[in-house]
Amino acid sequence: MPGLVSELSRSGMELYGGVDLQPGELMEVEFQTSGSLHVTGVVRNRSGFCFGLEFCAAWKEPEAADELESLISARHEICLQETQQNINRSLQTLVELKKCRKEIQGLANALDEWVKTRQRIESATARSRSAKT
Repeated sequence: MPGLVSELSRSGMELYGGVDLQPGELMEVEFQTSGSLHVTGVVRNRSGFCFGLEFCAAWKEPEAADELESLISARHEICLQETQQNINRSLQTLVELKKCRKEIQGLANALDEWVKTRQRIESATARSRSAKT
């Protein structure tokens, strides 16, 4: 049954899967790698279909431990890249917002000047009319 790993370490992992297991029960997980990596663990906690799994024994096969370490490193690298991309997008958005704010302030200042000029013209026109009468 497919699942989704959200956290992974040498001693355990957090995963989402559509199985009905309770804390204390065993679960075997297969990682889809270049080969096939099987890990058995004990469900330590559960919330809905989110499981905390503690791996049963220390890694007996160094190759398996190395492969898991590679998975962890690759996942970490992907996470770092995604985080950096999100930061870059946020910074770009911030720069664009600052430009917009500056343009809005410029428009507001121009509008204020236009209103003041219009009021002076209307005031002068009114004085001129009253002086003629």
